[in-house]
Amino acid sequence: MRELSHSPHYSGYHGDNRIVRRSEQGQSLLEFAFIIPVLFLMLVGVAFIAQGFNTSMVLHGAAYEGARIWAKNPHGGDNNHCNPPACDPNLGDAINFEKYVIPVVRQYVKNNGFDGESVLFFADNERQFRNILGLVSNNKQIVRVVLLYPVKLPIGNFASNFVPLYLEASCTMKRGS
Repeated sequence: MRELSHSPHYSGYHGDNRIVRRSEQGQSLLEFAFIIPVLFLMLVGVAFIAQGFNTSMVLHGAAYEGARIWAKNPHGGDNNHCNPPACDPNLGDAINFEKYVIPVVRQYVKNNGFDGESVLFFADNERQFRNILGLVSNNKQIVRVVLLYPVKLPIGNFASNFVPLYLEASCTMKRGS
C-alpha cells in the first residue's frame, strides 16, 4: 500500500490507518476579521462619493433653474408677466438677478436638503460677485449663472487650515428662451 506524503491539510497517518484533518474553524474567522475593515472603508467611500454626486446634481439643477428664471426675467415670479423695466436687458443694473434668481436658486437647494443660504454666486466674496455680475448682466444675448457651494471634508480639524473647498455648477442660456 502506498503512503501519503505530508500535506498542509493532513496531519498524517495514525497507527490505525486513519487520516486526521487539522481544525480549520479559526482560519475563516481570521480571514473575515481581516476583510471587514477594508469592506467598511469601501462602503464609507462609496457613500461619501455618492453624497458628492448628489450635491453636484442639486447644484446643476439650481443653476439651470436660476438661468431659466433670469433668461425669462419674470416680473412677479411667473413666466406670463414680464413688464419693462424688469425685462429690459438694456438696463445695466443687476437688480433683477438679486430679486428673481437668488431666491429661486436658494429655495431649490433648500428643497433638496442642503443649506440654501450657503450658496455663493460667481465668487466667494461680495466685491468679486458685484464685478462679475456687472460683466455678466451687460450681455444682451445670454445669461450665465455660476454657483459655488462650500464643502467640508469629513476628516476633522486636519483640513481647517487649508483653502476652502467649493463645488461649482454653472448654466448658460440665451435671453428670452
